[in-house]
Amino acid sequence: ASETDAGSILVAYFSWSGNTEKIANMIAEDTGADLFQIEPVEAYPEDYNAVVDQAKEEQTANARPELLHDVETFQNYDVIFLGYPNWWSDVPMIMNTFMEAHDFSGKTVVPFCTHGGGGFGKSLASVKAGTTGATVLDGFEVSGSRTDGATEDVKNWVDSLNLGN
Repeated sequence: ASETDAGSILVAYFSWSGNTEKIANMIAEDTGADLFQIEPVEAYPEDYNAVVDQAKEEQTANARPELLHDVETFQNYDVIFLGYPNWWSDVPMIMNTFMEAHDFSGKTVVPFCTHGGGGFGKSLASVKAGTTGATVLDGFEVSGSRTDGATEDVKNWVDSLNLGN
């Protein structure tokens, strides 16, 4: 699929450690979707403790980190997989920036999340609130330590969505 094909699928994801990116690539391979990496203008620290602190500060401030680039043809996608790590039991604040930048009306949104043991936390509520007008399907969550071995689980989940691919 290309960004100009109406009815195509987009996998938009933010990944700090690479775990969410691994799952995003598996989904794209299973669906033929386009990939879009959500990146901030100012990169997050590479140090785990520093990024944890920054994530908490952003959440407390209800921050909206600026996007480095955006999907120019977002309106052409009918299905959007949204991927992110669970940060403080919610979506990273840059995901809110991305969701608020787009009109999800009439689209199908499929969340997926990597985590250190907290599952989706309260992030699904944030995805639903941030994608007003969309149909939000059942998501997929996996512990970051299991991403390398998740290929079959991802395939089974994608197949269960009946997206017609």
